[in-house]
Amino acid sequence: MNWQTANATAMLRAPQVHRDLGIDRSGYVDVFAALRAAGIECMAQNLSKLFGFYVGPDDDGPAVLLNASLDEVNLRHTAAHELGHHVFGHGSRADTELDIAGLQPQRQWTAVEKQAESFAAWFLMPLPAVDAALQRIGTDQVRQPEQAYELARWLGTSYAGTVRHLRRLKKISARVATSWPQVAPQRLRARIHRATLQRPKSHLFLLRPSARNGLLHVAVGDLLLLPPGARAADVPEGLVAVESVEWPSDSTSAGPTDPDDTACAALEVTEQFRRSCEIVIVLADADSYPVSVMAPVRRRGADVAWGTGADVETPTSADRD
Repeated sequence: MNWQTANATAMLRAPQVHRDLGIDRSGYVDVFAALRAAGIECMAQNLSKLFGFYVGPDDDGPAVLLNASLDEVNLRHTAAHELGHHVFGHGSRADTELDIAGLQPQRQWTAVEKQAESFAAWFLMPLPAVDAALQRIGTDQVRQPEQAYELARWLGTSYAGTVRHLRRLKKISARVATSWPQVAPQRLRARIHRATLQRPKSHLFLLRPSARNGLLHVAVGDLLLLPPGARAADVPEGLVAVESVEWPSDSTSAGPTDPDDTACAALEVTEQFRRSCEIVIVLADADSYPVSVMAPVRRRGADVAWGTGADVETPTSADRD
């Protein structure tokens, strides 16, 4: 099976699985909810040489074992890959070399691994979700690698994987899809916010007005950048204000009205942020908009103990004024 055939079968199968499992295709895809809906037991523990392991029905499954040492983006991709093995009936599989970051162009893939890998992309990044994420970052077209990076943040996917999938969706050209992954995500973050050079594992979220009513999934160390002159109302414990930073000069929208006024506030996600919430961003002109922030989930042991269904605390109308 070549990659073209694998992508074609995955493109057709993923929407069927979304429908059968009741997964919303218009936003962040909760792959762990999908595993539960499919009746697949899921556990996570530290594994030295495995990304994940799928146990098929013939071996007393279905069940999935994930490497708890992976970050959330890689855990999500691995979980979607293992779900692909399940829906295509591949049987029990041990995955030791998933190319999540796109760093192994010469790797030899078996037919079933190509199919599962393609399924992971189509499952996590359906077209409606990609289009919705584009609206969140204030554009209808991806023109710069920084935008692909931002898009990945809203989708909960890797930068390289998002770029490859944008090509499949015909959102970018083949040339762009080849060149952009050569730019390291850390360099992209530094272009957006130079201070992240000192924070190699921190991700950035630019909370423009176009992020109104959006839902962010964050990790400890991530930074939420507010537009210049804006402030966040009723910030909960665990989201800590940091020193003013520079709003990106080439941001697609919601930049400063004064060319000299580029300082903006930022919130850092800390270990104390343990309850998902809604924050209200108040702009300099007093306009405001809410953004929901999901607390990081510690995935250890059985999935029933992960707490992925945290409630969002919604401010009252008085809090918005």
